[in-house]
Amino acid sequence: MKCLIQLCFFFVLFLTTLPAFSQRPGYYPKGGPDMEAEEVSLVQLIANPQAYDNKIVRVLGFLHLEFEGNAIYLHREDFEHDIDKDAIWINLPKDITAKQAKTVNDQYVICTARFRAGQHGHMGLFSGEFDGVTRLESWPYRPHPLPPPRPPVH
Repeated sequence: MKCLIQLCFFFVLFLTTLPAFSQRPGYYPKGGPDMEAEEVSLVQLIANPQAYDNKIVRVLGFLHLEFEGNAIYLHREDFEHDIDKDAIWINLPKDITAKQAKTVNDQYVICTARFRAGQHGHMGLFSGEFDGVTRLESWPYRPHPLPPPRPPVH
């Protein structure tokens, strides 16, 4: 009987915490699975843009938002070093709030949008463009422990 009570307690605890993990901070008004999107890497989009032209894609990357500089970069370092060819311009949705935009700015994000290979953002600096964004959420940071040092070779 005691085990059954404990099991019920943990089940209720799990259900009460589930909504807290269902959505990350950012913009995702419809919620739920975005199954229509093809999951690709920014590398795939940059290397072979015509293969994904006008398709709805889901990517992970570093988002930076600024006047005439909204883009998702391959890495934070690409933004820091102004390597715009390693980035895709992003047209923010008109209904994104300032708070939502601030939450995802300068963060790694998951983004679902339509990719436009022939568009290159402000002054043609970027390697494509995202339009019709339906999801723009923070991607959590998970530090990984360093591997143990190798033993010396004798």
